[in-house]
Amino acid sequence: VVTLLSWTLSYLRPYRSRATVVLALTLFEIALAVAAPWPLKVIVDSVLGDEPLPSGVIRLLPAGFLASGATLLVSIVVAGLLIQLGAEVVRMWHTQLQVGIGQRVVYRLRETLLAHLQTLPLRHHLVSRTADSVYRLDADAHCVDDLIIGGLFPLALAATNLTVMFAILLYIDGSLALLSLTVAPFLYLCLRHHAGAMSARAERVKSLEASLIERSFEVLSSVAAVKSFTREHHELGKFARHGRNTMRARLTLTWQESLFSVTVTAITLAGTALILVVGGWHVLEGRLSIGTLLVVIAYLAAVYDPISEIARTTGLLQ
Repeated sequence: VVTLLSWTLSYLRPYRSRATVVLALTLFEIALAVAAPWPLKVIVDSVLGDEPLPSGVIRLLPAGFLASGATLLVSIVVAGLLIQLGAEVVRMWHTQLQVGIGQRVVYRLRETLLAHLQTLPLRHHLVSRTADSVYRLDADAHCVDDLIIGGLFPLALAATNLTVMFAILLYIDGSLALLSLTVAPFLYLCLRHHAGAMSARAERVKSLEASLIERSFEVLSSVAAVKSFTREHHELGKFARHGRNTMRARLTLTWQESLFSVTVTAITLAGTALILVVGGWHVLEGRLSIGTLLVVIAYLAAVYDPISEIARTTGLLQ
């Protein structure tokens, strides 16, 4: 794992300035996610309810905005809307930079692979399959993009998001925060159960896809002989059989991935239901306000999403 991480980072190093900007946008995105639920809490507890306005809201809003409930309601709704729009803009910029890094890394790896293939002796090209080399150059070059864009960046974002959201949830209600972690063992068992099967099936799909490309390459490269001996129908049948096998393998892999995703979602939904019951009980006892419970539910989603993302990403990288 350490060797793989070091190899991946070596391709990311020339773009470290862009990666730094992505990191800064990640932190900004998390900060906006932290702020997002609070306008709803203020509306429910202080504008529509009987609780006093938080001191921070009183300091931030001009005195005129506090004069009437309607003005205060509109002001807080607009503030919440601006936070959400700001989060979407940051997410858009984040995604653009992240995909840009991934594409640059892929093309750099392809150049490296092509240069390496050109340095190999002629004997290697005579005994190895050209179609397989083309497939590796095209498809396998995306492995570094999968590792960075599909693995490294999402894992870093999920881990940071999980830490921040869990810390705030712990501050709001420690018992609910600890209760939210009950899903972790079940997610781990789910990952252990599905990861091996997904890895083996993914390797089989790659092998079959490479074989399919090789089959089409051989037919087209010897099309004159195929037409001379009227072998078109025979070659088409062989290609169709290879295509059906590849399609079935891909569908089986997709089913396994979908089953894994559904299981992860079901586990987190059960955790959310448990927190909602216990949190509602705390509201009935007067330990939490309704607005604070809404914040807890929002933060709970922000805790479970990273946990699910870590599980899914780890499963994908297997």
